[in-house]
Amino acid sequence: MRMLRRLLPVSNLGLALWAWRNRATVLDWAAFGLRAAGDVIEGKGLGDARAEARLRLALARHGTTRRAAIDVAVEDGTARIEGRVPPEVHARVQDIVAATPGISRLDDRLALLAPRRRFRLRAA
Repeated sequence: MRMLRRLLPVSNLGLALWAWRNRATVLDWAAFGLRAAGDVIEGKGLGDARAEARLRLALARHGTTRRAAIDVAVEDGTARIEGRVPPEVHARVQDIVAATPGISRLDDRLALLAPRRRFRLRAA
């Protein structure tokens, strides 16, 4: 905690509020870390963990995919993506996966959401 306090000039309360607000992302990254540590202990190496970290960071960097609820896992060079996204986000996710080093195949389990309908108010 002391190391984190040196790197981030925020109070404990501020850090706790940020962690609570972003708890889904924090838990997702923690699960990834535990899974990657388990792979290293089992002797599988870091190749898949590096590829998954690159993919997760690329998805987090892009504005349209950052807010999407997408589960990511990489095993034996195959990226498995799951969730529900709009069609335009789905296409962008596929592009990002294809451009990520260390990923050779894509297991696409994303479900498409119906496009949002826009309603117009009519003048009386």
